Amino acid sequence: MSFAARRLVASDAEAYRSLRIEGLQDSPASFGSSLAEEIDKPASAWVDRLGKGFVFGLFDADALVGTAGFYREAMQKSTHRGHLVGVYVSPGSRGRGGADLLIAAVIAEARQHVLQLHLAVTQDNDRARRLYERHGFVTYGEDPRGLKVDGVFYYDYLMVLRLDEGSGK
Repeated sequence: MSFAARRLVASDAEAYRSLRIEGLQDSPASFGSSLAEEIDKPASAWVDRLGKGFVFGLFDADALVGTAGFYREAMQKSTHRGHLVGVYVSPGSRGRGGADLLIAAVIAEARQHVLQLHLAVTQDNDRARRLYERHGFVTYGEDPRGLKVDGVFYYDYLMVLRLDEGSGK
């Protein structure tokens, strides 16, 4: 099957919730939130989340197998900045180009809203860092002890894509 990416809508909320819970279980150091914080949220919270910023889904036929979110900073002086968040692809769908399609879809939509796109990626996640670099993101700093999961500290690379300077694909 081939992949397709599209913006998620309210009717996708349950599939989004299921995949998000999978991601928090599979890769807890890749997300700022924890399974404990999200597992018991009501259905309305997932619909609300899809209404803030936007979340793109990666579909293999009708199955949601990946997600990537975006939000724009709210303060007047930083509304030119957006953030790529919540990127996850199910293990069985990795390595087949879906993540590239998903990231490209978010970047295309983000271009309509912001001048630069930021993200944080765990330093030991080389595969994700290379994905972002393929799309033009560059590392501009580090966040020591960016996350603490089960007593272990994880360091992050901070990356940016300047959408107004012709960088990226």
